[in-house]
Amino acid sequence: MTTWDGRVEDFDLLTGQARYGADLRAEGALWLGFVRSPVARAAVASIDKSAAEALDGVVGVFTADDLDLVTQPSVEGVTPVEISRPPLAQGSVAYVGEAVAAVVAVSEAVAADASELVAVDYRPLPPIPDLATATAENALLVHAQHGSNTVLAVPSGDPAAVKTTLDHADVTVTVSQHYPRVACSPIEGIAGLVVPHGDRVAIHINSQMPALTHDELANTLALPDNQISVVVPPIGGGFGGKCWGENGLFAVAAQLALRLNCPLRFVQTRPENLLSMQARDQRQHITLAADQHGTVTALEAEVIADVGGYAGMGAFEPLQTQRLIPGPYRIDHAAVTASAVMTNTVPTGPYRGPGRAEAIGLLERAMDELARVLDLDPAEVRRRNLLCPQDFPRQTPGELVMDESDHLGALEQALELVDYQQLRADQAARRASRDTRLLGIGISCWADFTGRHEPCQPASARVTDDGRIEIDAGVAPIGQGMQSVITRLAADTLGLDPALISAPTPDTGRFRSALGSFGSRSASLAGSSTVNVTKKLHDKLRERAAERLEAAVADIELRPDATLGVRGTPTQGIPLPDLAGTEATAAFNQGQPTFPGGTHVAVVEVDTETGEVDLIRHVAVTDCGRLLSEVQASGQVQGGAVQGIGVALFEEMRYDTDANPLTTSLADYLVPAASDVPEVETHFIETPTDRNPLGAKGVAESGAIAAPPAVQNAIIDALSHLGVTHIDMPCTPEKIWHALRANRG
Repeated sequence: MTTWDGRVEDFDLLTGQARYGADLRAEGALWLGFVRSPVARAAVASIDKSAAEALDGVVGVFTADDLDLVTQPSVEGVTPVEISRPPLAQGSVAYVGEAVAAVVAVSEAVAADASELVAVDYRPLPPIPDLATATAENALLVHAQHGSNTVLAVPSGDPAAVKTTLDHADVTVTVSQHYPRVACSPIEGIAGLVVPHGDRVAIHINSQMPALTHDELANTLALPDNQISVVVPPIGGGFGGKCWGENGLFAVAAQLALRLNCPLRFVQTRPENLLSMQARDQRQHITLAADQHGTVTALEAEVIADVGGYAGMGAFEPLQTQRLIPGPYRIDHAAVTASAVMTNTVPTGPYRGPGRAEAIGLLERAMDELARVLDLDPAEVRRRNLLCPQDFPRQTPGELVMDESDHLGALEQALELVDYQQLRADQAARRASRDTRLLGIGISCWADFTGRHEPCQPASARVTDDGRIEIDAGVAPIGQGMQSVITRLAADTLGLDPALISAPTPDTGRFRSALGSFGSRSASLAGSSTVNVTKKLHDKLRERAAERLEAAVADIELRPDATLGVRGTPTQGIPLPDLAGTEATAAFNQGQPTFPGGTHVAVVEVDTETGEVDLIRHVAVTDCGRLLSEVQASGQVQGGAVQGIGVALFEEMRYDTDANPLTTSLADYLVPAASDVPEVETHFIETPTDRNPLGAKGVAESGAIAAPPAVQNAIIDALSHLGVTHIDMPCTPEKIWHALRANRG
């Protein structure tokens, strides 16, 4: 398959013609705002709406008691209703920022003013601010009716075999760390427009998962499936946060739009977004057993995730961590316990590489610690343990089967690109000269599983009245360029000009199976289903043309000029518009996920007098199977890596001892600026998978998974000769300064 790099989305995006969720308008639309809890844990004794309702421009104020909404399990069959987030608080609140009431007004300003006038009588209760409090003996309960703060606790592997190996190992190393709680912080928060049409309602929302959002909203509203549609506009960044976040507030919007017979707009403010899209937050502990040569023989780990005030999709992140350990290494014995625990903080959910970033972050710190204890080069320890071609297919502890990636090749290429041996020589020279700006080199070898969730991807194709081919593959437009991928794959399959192909954004009223974009699945699954459905449409077009031309189907060809005719008779042909209405549906089921991999190398300078870190190089070598577009794959790796660099250096959602959030604006919650990161240098190795016809694996989450431990390891590497053996992320100047002072003492 040839590669190509054109993007059909870019013209509208760059010229401002794309209409994002916040840009959507409708005649007579009103504004929807929300009253939010200022306390982390409280009973709600009463809500006085009178002052707000008397304000000029206010249409109404509504609480859970005023609406007829059904709270849905956050994850069907796993998280019961009593620990699932309701659309509006019902008698109590479980975190700061929980929506307590809805305000409908003529403008955003009036809705904001009215929200301040709603008098809520909160009866504060002692909060459970962190994992230590939540798991203490006789701990208070976030939800007493659940009987525990623990959502799940799942062991895996063979603990007895691992213990035996640990007991007889030449060397063991242990690392305990906190993977920080972070915000997804897309440039656009949750936003959209709800429009009633009689007893039906169209919900225009920037959701990454249209079909699942459709299901959730239909059930919450207790409406027949065909009375709602979820329409997805271009999305200003998703990163997993728009799979969950506050999508449930659109159930409130939909019911009020139907009741008032009026369109409603809702656009999150930045503080609302920071208080609704949080992720990660995992306490981690790992022990590696190895022989004297650095070959790892066993792994034992425990990971506990703080999932916040309600158990949502974030409860599954520790299971993802469990499934991915031991990453890209040949470690035959592993035992991992994964737990999810509730506290009175914001409910967590998926964020670019959920659970898998935590797995690689923990594992790569442990590999560096093993190298330190054995006085081996960190690259050499990895070289001795990485999986090789003869190791595949390989069973993971989480019962997944890895397909082949060139892990060792990625490591060697990354080391060569940064001139690793010269860097080590430069590092030694700086140390010898007592330079206050020390050099550090960090390595992160990673694996990921992609396309695992919803592995069956449907697609449909049709010929429009003007003779264009329209492909519905259900892909949410989150900036990843999948409209370009779909149109090019269809054009290549049909032999037509890509200008004749279109891939509209999802609308569950038109294509109910619009699964969306998540889990690095779009290229491999939606791309493969696009090829399948395009071939099926091609066959149907040839059959219809054969009937009209009274020829054998085998003799019919689709020509580049968009006509169908008999091979060898160029003067006779049927133009595509004459075959308008021809449709086809098909699906692709990948079965097992694909396993991309690679290596990141970060090079930093650390100022020992101030603790300041300067990331001077970041190299990423990625094996994501066959490349469909190197430009787009590079963009995905670079974007994810920058987010990962932010986690390593700056980003953390922090709370005080009363579970009050301390980072509710971008003045407090720091995201990387262009001046904070060098160009992320991207390189690729191609090991095509046999699990889909494209040979492609996911790539979008790789940078966010691999970059954080590479940068963290680089910082610790710079300071290791001074006795610094660990610093939790984010590795802020303050933490580094204190670590240096503690070891000097």
